[in-house]
Amino acid sequence: MNIPVNLGENSYYIELEHKAASSFPQRVKQLFKGCRFALITNTTLYSLYADLLNRWKVELDLVIFTIPDGESYKTLQTWSSILDFLLQSKLERSSVIIAFGGGVVGDITGFAAATFLRGVRYIQVPTTLLAMVDSSVGGKTAVDHCTGKNLIGAFHHPRLVFADTSFLVTLSDREFLCGYAELFKYGFIGGRDMFSFITANHDAILRRDASPLREGIQRSIAIKAQIVEQDQFETTGDRALLNLGHTFAHSLEKYFNFSEILHGEAVYWGIRCAVETSKRVGLIAASDMQAYDSLISRMKMPTLPEKPQPQVLYENMSSDKKVASGKIKFVLPSIPGTSVIRADIPQQIIISVIESVFP
Repeated sequence: MNIPVNLGENSYYIELEHKAASSFPQRVKQLFKGCRFALITNTTLYSLYADLLNRWKVELDLVIFTIPDGESYKTLQTWSSILDFLLQSKLERSSVIIAFGGGVVGDITGFAAATFLRGVRYIQVPTTLLAMVDSSVGGKTAVDHCTGKNLIGAFHHPRLVFADTSFLVTLSDREFLCGYAELFKYGFIGGRDMFSFITANHDAILRRDASPLREGIQRSIAIKAQIVEQDQFETTGDRALLNLGHTFAHSLEKYFNFSEILHGEAVYWGIRCAVETSKRVGLIAASDMQAYDSLISRMKMPTLPEKPQPQVLYENMSSDKKVASGKIKFVLPSIPGTSVIRADIPQQIIISVIESVFP
């Protein structure tokens, strides 16, 4: 199945497949005739998929570079090491870089592609649920900084996203839940029909039932593609809706030094905080309260290393890239399937939300 992202000269397709990895080299050679290829992945994935990647290496005559696994390595130092490798491999501006991995690999490879020789083409091959439904689509590339998440980066759209759902088989339950957090998010911004779909299929997707999982991935990608088409460079405000729960989440990740909690786990907690905030500021109508409470009560919350300090979490939010004119922006649910952006939430309400949500 092909899902288009219509962005004029930056347009591309997300090809949603199953057990199609063996056909990837042929597909790539058709699209990028006569080009040289480099593939970036991490050490864990290279170990898991060594046979497949080595076949790709032969068929595409590509060079492979591995980076350490984990968000804590999403740094300028790792980005620089990728650039060193690309330069040492004598790749040219016509070359194509392949990101094979989850959100960290995709983000940092995309940023390397955006800056290598002033910009080269790249392909996203997401191997996690989180990357398939969110980070591989939309052209946001970045690395983290000690003061916050994704603060150094660029908009650089892939030329192809090749999403093979068979890669999800190797995901641990923890990694799968992380991806589901981003899929779950679309229930709050993708319209009432998506809210109803998530409500009806929440448990089945967590069980990894094939049909609802694939439909959930397809729906999520289509929703994100539509939002990105409306606001390619996050200038009109529409695209900010994709950050539902992320103001809380990024603060939580920073609190735990980008190492003790995974991004999707933080997003899951962030969504719960966003819903609670909406309740306290009156964004959720009384007639919709039961629907929200029923869904939120079924969330399987990830374990945290410790209870975070509310004041520190709030202070972390001030360095979030979504801050504008000194005001912290929150994406908050309202009508089921619809969220709004607010920058007027008093500090005391956010502190009280954090105190009530975290155990």
